[in-house]
Amino acid sequence: AFTPLISYIAVQIVPQTPVQTLRLNDYILSKCLLQNVEKYYGVYGLGLLEHGFRVKYCNERTKIAIIRCLHRGHRYVSSILPLITLIGDVRAKFRTLYVGATVIQCNKFIIKHQRHFLDRMMGQTASAKERQDLLKRVMELDMER
Repeated sequence: AFTPLISYIAVQIVPQTPVQTLRLNDYILSKCLLQNVEKYYGVYGLGLLEHGFRVKYCNERTKIAIIRCLHRGHRYVSSILPLITLIGDVRAKFRTLYVGATVIQCNKFIIKHQRHFLDRMMGQTASAKERQDLLKRVMELDMER
């Protein structure tokens, strides 16, 4: 049986104005990305992406997301990321952090990235409970979607 090659793209969402959390979810990101692929590449680009495309992970606190798509369509996604300036109703842009062939490697990269984020944020957190809550929210990688 043929198994298609899949690519994973880890991105950071950088809002135009600094905010603690973004009101974004996987549906809003998916809709934004698919609309922009259609805008720049038409129905051909959209057709290449529709099968296998999914936002696997979205953390509104750290503003990190993982996008899954078939390998043949990952160039369409990665090439439009710098062109997007509005995500849902938030003025923001995407910063590509990592592109890989397995979700495991993507997870490893994100965990390392999240640890750096945590190191910066822990210094700004006053109580032990707030630190524990922050640790739980940031290091939670729910890929079961």
